[in-house]
Amino acid sequence: MPAQPAWFHRLDEILEELRALQVSYLDRRAVEKLFGVKERRARQLMAGLPGLQAGNAFATDRLALLARFENVVAGKPFQWEISRRARLVEDLEFTRRQLAARRVRITAPAPLRLPDLPAGIQLTPGELRITFQGAEDLAATLFALSQAMANDWPCFARAVEPNP
Repeated sequence: MPAQPAWFHRLDEILEELRALQVSYLDRRAVEKLFGVKERRARQLMAGLPGLQAGNAFATDRLALLARFENVVAGKPFQWEISRRARLVEDLEFTRRQLAARRVRITAPAPLRLPDLPAGIQLTPGELRITFQGAEDLAATLFALSQAMANDWPCFARAVEPNP
Protein backbone atom coordinates (compact mmCIF):
# COMPACT_ATOMS: atom_id res chain seq x y z
CA MET A 1 0.00 0.00 0.00
CA PRO A 2 1.40 3.43 -0.89
CA ALA A 3 2.35 5.91 1.82
CA GLN A 4 -0.56 7.94 3.10
CA PRO A 5 -0.51 11.74 3.25
CA ALA A 6 0.72 13.34 6.47
CA TRP A 7 -2.79 14.59 7.31
CA PHE A 8 -4.39 11.15 6.88
CA HIS A 9 -4.05 10.13 10.53
CA ARG A 10 -5.60 13.46 11.62
CA LEU A 11 -8.63 13.10 9.38
CA ASP A 12 -11.10 12.65 12.25
CA GLU A 13 -9.87 15.92 13.82
CA ILE A 14 -10.04 17.68 10.44
CA LEU A 15 -13.64 16.55 9.95
CA GLU A 16 -14.58 17.83 13.42
CA GLU A 17 -13.11 21.22 12.53
CA LEU A 18 -14.98 21.22 9.21
CA ARG A 19 -18.25 20.42 10.97
CA ALA A 20 -17.69 23.21 13.50
CA LEU A 21 -17.01 25.91 10.92
CA GLN A 22 -19.82 28.39 10.35
CA VAL A 23 -18.82 29.38 6.80
CA SER A 24 -20.31 27.87 3.67
CA TYR A 25 -17.18 28.09 1.51
CA LEU A 26 -13.48 27.55 2.08
CA ASP A 27 -10.75 29.13 0.00
CA ARG A 28 -7.42 27.50 -0.77
CA ARG A 29 -5.66 29.07 2.20
CA ALA A 30 -8.31 27.78 4.61
CA VAL A 31 -7.85 24.27 3.18
CA GLU A 32 -4.06 24.63 3.47
CA LYS A 33 -4.38 25.54 7.14
CA LEU A 34 -7.00 22.90 7.90
CA PHE A 35 -5.04 20.02 6.34
CA GLY A 36 -1.56 21.38 7.05
CA VAL A 37 -0.59 21.26 3.38
CA LYS A 38 0.87 23.63 0.80
CA GLU A 39 -0.87 25.37 -2.08
CA ARG A 40 -0.61 22.61 -4.67
CA ARG A 41 -1.95 19.87 -2.36
CA ALA A 42 -4.79 22.17 -1.20
CA ARG A 43 -5.81 22.68 -4.83
CA GLN A 44 -5.74 18.91 -5.36
CA LEU A 45 -7.92 18.35 -2.28
CA MET A 46 -10.43 20.90 -3.60
CA ALA A 47 -10.39 19.64 -7.19
CA GLY A 48 -13.70 18.54 -8.65
CA LEU A 49 -15.79 19.94 -5.80
CA PRO A 50 -18.49 22.54 -6.33
CA GLY A 51 -17.65 26.07 -5.30
CA LEU A 52 -17.42 29.71 -6.20
CA GLN A 53 -15.01 31.29 -8.66
CA ALA A 54 -14.05 34.93 -8.08
CA GLY A 55 -11.44 36.00 -10.61
CA ASN A 56 -8.72 33.40 -10.39
CA ALA A 57 -9.55 32.54 -6.75
CA PHE A 58 -11.71 29.54 -5.97
CA ALA A 59 -13.61 28.63 -2.82
CA THR A 60 -15.04 25.16 -2.38
CA ASP A 61 -18.31 24.26 -0.74
CA ARG A 62 -17.58 23.24 2.88
CA LEU A 63 -20.29 20.55 2.89
CA ALA A 64 -18.95 19.01 -0.32
CA LEU A 65 -15.44 18.89 1.18
CA LEU A 66 -16.89 17.37 4.35
CA ALA A 67 -18.80 14.72 2.39
CA ARG A 68 -15.69 13.81 0.35
CA PHE A 69 -13.60 13.16 3.43
CA GLU A 70 -16.37 11.44 5.37
CA ASN A 71 -16.34 8.93 2.50
CA VAL A 72 -12.57 8.60 2.89
CA VAL A 73 -12.97 7.87 6.63
CA ALA A 74 -15.57 5.20 5.87
CA GLY A 75 -13.31 3.53 3.30
CA LYS A 76 -11.07 0.50 3.77
CA PRO A 77 -7.74 2.30 3.17
CA PHE A 78 -8.43 4.71 6.03
CA GLN A 79 -9.56 1.95 8.40
CA TRP A 80 -6.53 -0.15 7.46
CA GLU A 81 -4.19 2.79 8.06
CA ILE A 82 -5.72 3.52 11.48
CA SER A 83 -5.29 -0.15 12.44
CA ARG A 84 -1.74 -0.16 11.11
CA ARG A 85 -0.83 2.92 13.15
CA ALA A 86 -2.35 1.41 16.30
CA ARG A 87 -0.32 -1.78 15.78
CA LEU A 88 2.80 0.28 15.20
CA VAL A 89 2.28 2.23 18.43
CA GLU A 90 1.78 -1.05 20.34
CA ASP A 91 4.90 -2.55 18.77
CA LEU A 92 6.97 0.53 19.58
CA GLU A 93 5.80 0.52 23.19
CA PHE A 94 6.58 -3.20 23.49
CA THR A 95 10.04 -2.58 22.01
CA ARG A 96 10.71 0.26 24.47
CA ARG A 97 9.82 -2.02 27.39
CA GLN A 98 11.95 -4.82 25.96
CA LEU A 99 14.88 -2.48 25.43
CA ALA A 100 14.83 -1.42 29.07
CA ALA A 101 14.85 -5.07 30.16
CA ARG A 102 17.65 -5.96 27.73
CA ARG A 103 19.91 -3.30 29.20
CA VAL A 104 20.05 -5.25 32.46
CA ARG A 105 23.10 -7.48 32.54
CA ILE A 106 22.92 -10.62 34.64
CA THR A 107 26.01 -12.75 34.87
CA ALA A 108 25.26 -16.36 34.17
CA PRO A 109 26.19 -18.47 37.16
CA ALA A 110 28.10 -21.71 36.79
CA PRO A 111 25.72 -24.63 36.29
CA LEU A 112 23.73 -24.69 39.52
CA ARG A 113 21.97 -27.43 41.33
CA LEU A 114 19.40 -26.87 44.06
CA PRO A 115 21.82 -27.14 47.01
CA ASP A 116 24.04 -24.45 45.39
CA LEU A 117 21.33 -21.72 45.31
CA PRO A 118 22.19 -18.26 46.67
CA ALA A 119 21.42 -17.59 50.34
CA GLY A 120 18.47 -15.30 49.58
CA ILE A 121 16.29 -18.20 48.39
CA GLN A 122 14.22 -20.22 50.83
CA LEU A 123 12.39 -23.10 49.23
CA THR A 124 9.97 -25.27 51.20
CA PRO A 125 6.95 -27.33 50.13
CA GLY A 126 4.30 -24.89 48.92
CA GLU A 127 6.39 -21.77 49.58
CA LEU A 128 9.18 -19.78 47.92
CA ARG A 129 10.79 -16.80 49.67
CA ILE A 130 13.36 -14.59 48.07
CA THR A 131 15.17 -11.69 49.68
CA PHE A 132 16.88 -9.23 47.37
CA GLN A 133 18.49 -5.79 47.27
CA GLY A 134 17.03 -4.43 44.04
CA ALA A 135 15.50 -5.28 40.69
CA GLU A 136 18.73 -6.58 39.18
CA ASP A 137 19.49 -8.67 42.27
CA LEU A 138 15.99 -10.18 42.10
CA ALA A 139 16.39 -10.92 38.39
CA ALA A 140 19.75 -12.60 39.00
CA THR A 141 18.30 -14.66 41.86
CA LEU A 142 15.31 -15.78 39.79
CA PHE A 143 17.62 -16.65 36.93
CA ALA A 144 19.79 -18.75 39.27
CA LEU A 145 16.67 -20.51 40.56
CA SER A 146 15.48 -21.24 37.01
CA GLN A 147 18.91 -22.65 36.13
CA ALA A 148 18.90 -24.89 39.21
CA MET A 149 15.40 -26.07 38.31
CA ALA A 150 16.47 -26.90 34.77
CA ASN A 151 19.64 -28.66 35.90
CA ASP A 152 18.08 -30.73 38.70
CA TRP A 153 14.31 -31.01 38.19
CA PRO A 154 13.77 -34.15 40.32
CA CYS A 155 15.49 -32.53 43.31
CA PHE A 156 13.48 -29.32 42.79
CA ALA A 157 10.20 -31.23 42.57
CA ARG A 158 10.99 -33.06 45.84
CA ALA A 159 11.81 -29.74 47.54
CA VAL A 160 8.55 -28.00 46.62
CA GLU A 161 5.99 -30.77 46.69
CA PRO A 162 4.43 -31.78 50.03
CA ASN A 163 5.74 -35.07 51.39
CA PRO A 164 3.16 -37.89 51.07
